[in-house]
Amino acid sequence: MTEKDFRRLVTDLEILNIEKEKLNLKLSELEEKLAKHQNAYFKITAVKKNGAWAKGTLLNDTDEVDIMVCVELNKPNNFIIDNYYVLNAVENSIIAEYPILKLSNLERNTNLNTITFKENNFTIHLAIRYLSNPFGVPDEEKRINFVEIANKDYTYFRNALKIIKYYRDEQKINISGYLLEIMLYYSLNEYFKENRYEDYLNGFIKTIDEFIKGNKIEVSKDIYKKLEVNIISNVKKSYMVLDVANPNINLAENVNDLSVGEFRKLKKALAKLIENKNTLITNGNAPIVLNINPVLIKDTNEFSWCYKIEGSEYNNTGGAYQNSEDQLLSAMYKGLYKGLRAIVDYGLNRKNIEVVCQKGNILKLTANISAENVSRIKNIESYIENNGLVIRYR
Repeated sequence: MTEKDFRRLVTDLEILNIEKEKLNLKLSELEEKLAKHQNAYFKITAVKKNGAWAKGTLLNDTDEVDIMVCVELNKPNNFIIDNYYVLNAVENSIIAEYPILKLSNLERNTNLNTITFKENNFTIHLAIRYLSNPFGVPDEEKRINFVEIANKDYTYFRNALKIIKYYRDEQKINISGYLLEIMLYYSLNEYFKENRYEDYLNGFIKTIDEFIKGNKIEVSKDIYKKLEVNIISNVKKSYMVLDVANPNINLAENVNDLSVGEFRKLKKALAKLIENKNTLITNGNAPIVLNINPVLIKDTNEFSWCYKIEGSEYNNTGGAYQNSEDQLLSAMYKGLYKGLRAIVDYGLNRKNIEVVCQKGNILKLTANISAENVSRIKNIESYIENNGLVIRYR
């Protein structure tokens, strides 16, 4: 990809205003619902954006967000017992306020102190945080502030991170966005030459190599100083990426010689992206046939979004959508968007695309279209226009 292609990609990944409004509404609704269930044992002092949402690195058309629930214990005693009580209370509030139909819609992660639940096909990760450690609000805010500082040091930081996260998701690679943030900052400290996306990604690829070799990956002393973090660390592991808020936490603690293959897979995807600088193939009349019909998930009545470029190795699926008109349309819009991106990203013929869809031209549907899918339509239409795609449906 050229620098122009990278800049266009970043623009395409930006969240539309209608998506921002939808997410802000979900945050307000959650805050109101949790407020109904507070008791004398603890107080929820704030419900606010967290993770990629707070850091400004959220990708468009997202179907999950991170939210921080800030808790103050009225009569602190034994933290393990206090925290267990709070987690139970928050889970009970969610069960009371949201129509959770299955046990799998609600999960607790005691290592991260999070509660995850699904509202229809939208996933919300709640980080339960206290005014002091452990699981303190101050540490969480340092992780958020780190990205702001990093973006001031390197003006393409947020945008380059979005590109990395996008291809991580496309390849279904299981690496946390937070770990990628620290690896990207390290790479810029070590390898920065020019303010170009290709330079950012080349440095990041070199950092993956360092990580795989066992080199310690962490932010600069300057970052620790600005965040008022004690930089003393005793971490000694085969794979090390240190938490910016607490360098004694190794974010790669669970990486082993098998799972490190995920990093190699990401390196391969990004390297292929950088190398693909050739002019798009537009010769000949053979169409690129893109099938976006959802596929049934085995032993369920749910469907995954899907795209398959016929006659090629390019295909992908994901998500779990209910067997309803609106949900199936959502899956089709997601498959269409991701499939069109694959055509552009892999240098296929963008001037002769045939989309196979049981609903025909889904961009022209107007009746009973949800606000969420209206947002997706606008996003796809903008992508088609910006990339000069020529499409017909069958």
